[in-house]
Amino acid sequence: VFGKSLSSPGVRAFWWPRFKRIAHWFTDFERARRAGGAEILALETPGELTVSGPAGDFKLTARADRIDRLAQRGLAILDYKTGQPPTAKQVISGLTPQLSLEAAILRDGGFKGVTAEAAGALTYVRLSGGRQPGEEKVLDLDVAEVTDTALAGLIKRIKAFDDPKTPYLSRPVPMFESRFGDYDHLARVKEWMAAEGGGE
Repeated sequence: VFGKSLSSPGVRAFWWPRFKRIAHWFTDFERARRAGGAEILALETPGELTVSGPAGDFKLTARADRIDRLAQRGLAILDYKTGQPPTAKQVISGLTPQLSLEAAILRDGGFKGVTAEAAGALTYVRLSGGRQPGEEKVLDLDVAEVTDTALAGLIKRIKAFDDPKTPYLSRPVPMFESRFGDYDHLARVKEWMAAEGGGE
């Protein structure tokens, strides 16, 4: 698989050692997880949930990286990250609702091949290949509560955007200003940021 890529000196020198560290860490992680009774139910599986809004139905879609059944906590939704995963506080506040909304889809039976059931754990698996090649981060939160909160937040947002008077802001969350926004091109963000005093 890596054959052609490894012909590049940069890939061989930088990425290949990181990949090997990740592979060793992940193998150990997987062995320990299976020994603890975890069973993989789904990988890269699509899911959907239909929510009713004032202007009609809204279809929420997602692709879960992985869904496991754990011996003690029931179903767990796992998401692989190469960067820094969100904190429990960010998930609880609704700032990063990906796993919470996937839990809502799971509870509704919206993932293909997985029966409807409430999630018992939301987990990020960070794979960096650095000094700490991997890390399992089980979010310390009430999964049922954040699932309900995220779904209520989505419904509230659907209602707001069903109103034609609701503006589409290009930068609605200040803490993510360094990232590219979906509407930056329409708001001409690059133009006003390059202008004098654009940082204000």
